[in-house]
Amino acid sequence: MKLFIGQQMVLPALESVRLGKTRSEAAATLAATVLTAPADTYFLKLSMGVGDPVRLLDDDGKEIFLGSIHEIDRTPEAVNLTAYDRGVYLTRNELYGVYAGMGKTIAAKIAEELGIPLGTVEDDGLRRTIVTGAGQSAFSILRKAMGEGREIAIRDGALTVTKGGGEAVLLRPERVLEVTSRASIREMVNRAVVVGRNGNHLASARNDQDAALYGQFQQVLGKDGDPASQAKAALKGRTMSARVTLLGDLSLRCGGTVEVHRPQWGLEGLYTVTAHEHRWEKGLFTTSLSLEGINT
Repeated sequence: MKLFIGQQMVLPALESVRLGKTRSEAAATLAATVLTAPADTYFLKLSMGVGDPVRLLDDDGKEIFLGSIHEIDRTPEAVNLTAYDRGVYLTRNELYGVYAGMGKTIAAKIAEELGIPLGTVEDDGLRRTIVTGAGQSAFSILRKAMGEGREIAIRDGALTVTKGGGEAVLLRPERVLEVTSRASIREMVNRAVVVGRNGNHLASARNDQDAALYGQFQQVLGKDGDPASQAKAALKGRTMSARVTLLGDLSLRCGGTVEVHRPQWGLEGLYTVTAHEHRWEKGLFTTSLSLEGINT
């Protein structure tokens, strides 16, 4: 791993680095602690300031983070910095107006307004009309347009929206350091009904298997787009979630898929990575993942 601030390679003075992203955030965040020793003429001298570019490369020289410093805290012994990738422009820019159409159409409009290239967009096929007001960021508008189950990020400089997935990575037990997990039906919706303005029934969807196992949990929604698609999208099954820490692996990232077969951990099957944090500290490289069950 190599960390560059501007043109300076800071590895000799680096105490720790954390690189993370969650589904609820648009930007990947890099936090680093760089040691300083002003009185030591032999210690590496570094110059850094807010706005400086930050690049993190893996051992093969592949770029895994490109952003800029947004905050610096200095102490007598160290400099603590926080940097974000270009996804920060989605959260720091508030937009106004009416955004209507499929998710792809809304994403294209937002990308054009922000001057960001548009990459792959995988929406949920529903048409929406979003009337914005004060305090609504580009990211919050995209989240409404795409639905909760989408990964919104800047990849290779372009705005991308994906369903996640891809080829599942098997989590081998010998690499796992710590696991916590949870199963819940508190948010289950196994019957959804869409009604019109007068309360008339427009469409419904039901998960008969879940209803037979756990009893009925019904949600009623006002019409927003195609009623049949809306009802189907509202169904929610049993949730399975976990937090796993393992020996470091940069191939694991938010939006990816992992496969776990350890019932004694409460984990069995495929899981979406909803957050990741790669950490380098005191010579140890670890990766922590937040997981959410697929088709549970």
